[in-house]
Amino acid sequence: MRKFFCLLFSVTGIFILSSCNKNEGLGGSSSIQGYVYSVVHQRDNFSFIADTIPAVGERVFIIYGGNEDYPVASRDVRTNPNGMYQFEYLRKGNYVVYALSEYPEQLNRRNVAEIQHVKVGSGTAKVEPIYIHSGRGFGLAMIKGSAMVQYYYSNGFPAGDPKPAVGERIYLKRFGEEFILDDVRVSDQGVFIFDRVVPPGKYEVYAIEEEVMNRRVTKPTTPIIIEVTEPHKIFELPEDIIITLNL
Repeated sequence: MRKFFCLLFSVTGIFILSSCNKNEGLGGSSSIQGYVYSVVHQRDNFSFIADTIPAVGERVFIIYGGNEDYPVASRDVRTNPNGMYQFEYLRKGNYVVYALSEYPEQLNRRNVAEIQHVKVGSGTAKVEPIYIHSGRGFGLAMIKGSAMVQYYYSNGFPAGDPKPAVGERIYLKRFGEEFILDDVRVSDQGVFIFDRVVPPGKYEVYAIEEEVMNRRVTKPTTPIIIEVTEPHKIFELPEDIIITLNL
């Protein structure tokens, strides 16, 4: 008879089913309330200053039972114009709530859950804010350096001091690999920046130069090795790239 009542009330959707099942989930008088903020990482401003704003209309998911390894969310709600969300009619127990950060294309455009564990008792359980990350600069680092050109006369003597290598192309590869990941031009200040570096790892940075007194023979400059250890940070080369060119 007891099994029959549980089935009957679950079909009708009445919250009285809580008398049949005391596990976490719907059927109680408690709630969970919190806020979601969006941290927007721009890529084109050559810095890692991020804007933090309320995440409006963002989906927030809940897992009954507090097991974050459970692959399916129990339900979800949307945040309001202030970034607030609320799950209502919950029983007492342990829950997981989460929202999704979005990695950019360089990181295979995948979503990552930003989670909070919540213990629900009587009334409303307040949750620490959830910060989700987005933008083309999220998860990326930068490599910054300077490049100079040393010009040579046809007799093999240097033509003065090295000058900023304006417009020269600089290349980036992962250490020990053959494929070029990216290339950029040197600015009018002699500076270059790779702004789509995926950490962690060692990288080789180099340019193409000419043999002294021979324009027809070109070769890579000696690569400068730099290790990128974490995202949202600018890593500067320890020395300038010197490019040999003939006048």
